[in-house]
Amino acid sequence: MNEFEFIQKHLSGLAGPQGLGLLDDAAQWSPPRGLEAIISTDTLVEGVHFPDKKFDAQLAQKLIRVNISDIIAKGADPIGYMLSLSLNEKVSEANIFAFCSGLAIDQQEYGLKLWGGDTTRTPGPNVLTITIFGTTPTGKMVARAGAQPGDLLCVSGYIGEAYLGLKTHLKQMDTGKFEAECAQWLAKYHVPQPAFELRHGIQQLASAALDISDGLVADAEHLAKASNVKLLIDIENIPVSDETRTWLRTQSDQNMAKVQLATGGDDYQILAAVNPNNFDKIRAISKDCGIQFTKIGRIEQGAGVLVLDKNGNEITVDQPGYTHF
Repeated sequence: MNEFEFIQKHLSGLAGPQGLGLLDDAAQWSPPRGLEAIISTDTLVEGVHFPDKKFDAQLAQKLIRVNISDIIAKGADPIGYMLSLSLNEKVSEANIFAFCSGLAIDQQEYGLKLWGGDTTRTPGPNVLTITIFGTTPTGKMVARAGAQPGDLLCVSGYIGEAYLGLKTHLKQMDTGKFEAECAQWLAKYHVPQPAFELRHGIQQLASAALDISDGLVADAEHLAKASNVKLLIDIENIPVSDETRTWLRTQSDQNMAKVQLATGGDDYQILAAVNPNNFDKIRAISKDCGIQFTKIGRIEQGAGVLVLDKNGNEITVDQPGYTHF
């Protein structure tokens, strides 16, 4: 199967009208009147972002969802995406079929269509990239800059499940002690659950926002720098699932265990600055959507991020999150 047969057989059925049947060198699209384009890109590399030799429907869903996470944190509605695949010879046609079935599942889930992209062969690890397109009303994108002193620092969902899923995958977890919990953590590591239904609440009510990919503390630092403010995180308020709480109860140093969860990454939840007058409104929206939305700290004048224990004392965080360089 050559490149063009691959596109025709496996990808053309996923294409939207903007993709021109995947028969051209470019896509064609203009945002409707009153809307502006919001665009983001994320790449997954085999052996870095996902396990070696994994190429299946779950991987396709993760690829879409890490990109969805970026764009909904801007308050945007996703519309379409460009897909670039650099695949090695170990990827079989059965793998490709499974992968494309995962794309189809999440296209249906999030209202997306494939607009185009590129396919290449590589002798190295598989590299997968999506550039995602969405829209917000003109001037309504929620940037990282915009947090104000006095705002509340809030987060959607639960933190740390994917980190524990990675530990499970790496066989660093006692699966006998946490059998049911490990299954939950692995599921969140392989297929993130971004707070999709909260995107309009973020757009209407958040002062600033970004998605949590590198780790809660690391991404809080990005928000603090962009907004030129100081963020104070109360570690006791970081929301964790019942499964994660089971693990926490076995840890001798609670503060350090919670720091691990807050720096592990791959959460793909939304970190937002919210004016206190808007907090109850956005929490009501999140409740209607079935999404946890938790106040975890506050924003002050200054710079940087402080992580505080239950007594208000600073906890030293040596590595705030994942970094490629």
